[in-house]
Amino acid sequence: MNLYNLLMKPIDDDNFQIKPISEQQQVEVVDATLRYIETAGQLYSKCFSTLPVIFDLRGKCAGMYQRHGNRRRIRFNPWLFAKYYQHSLEQTVPHEVAHYITDCLWGIKRVRPHGSQWKSVITALGAEPKVTGNYDLTGIPVKQYQRFAYSCGCKIHQLTLIRQRRLLAGRADYRCRNCQGQLQAVSE
Repeated sequence: MNLYNLLMKPIDDDNFQIKPISEQQQVEVVDATLRYIETAGQLYSKCFSTLPVIFDLRGKCAGMYQRHGNRRRIRFNPWLFAKYYQHSLEQTVPHEVAHYITDCLWGIKRVRPHGSQWKSVITALGAEPKVTGNYDLTGIPVKQYQRFAYSCGCKIHQLTLIRQRRLLAGRADYRCRNCQGQLQAVSE
């Protein structure tokens, strides 16, 4: 049974999990990343350094460009790539490369993450300037955070453990986007 048929097969088993992309596919993704960087170099008449490509992301994020000081890298989710391989090559790879090129050209602090500069780069690379993917996560390992009920003036919100800890430590003040009311813990 080929990968497409395996992915399209109805899932009866709650324990079914997509296998991450193979080493050969990882090589193909790295090659595609390098080709996009090379294409950007030709488009902008500039030599962009290659950067590490790591397959360690989990959850619903397909890709991520990271910069810590002078260290830069691109991370990909090998499970989402396995489930949506062609789409990931055509959209996620240029999306993350566009973040890298935008950072190199304008600096990461001078531009919005998906602002006009990023849009111009990703369009020049031949991909659509889509901000986020909408993926079916069935079979994908996803972190499950405990959630806590908070209310405002118009509805109940479910905050993750991380956000609740920020609130309790006084490091955050979360407000409802609809009514602008401050979120208060719902007593059980």
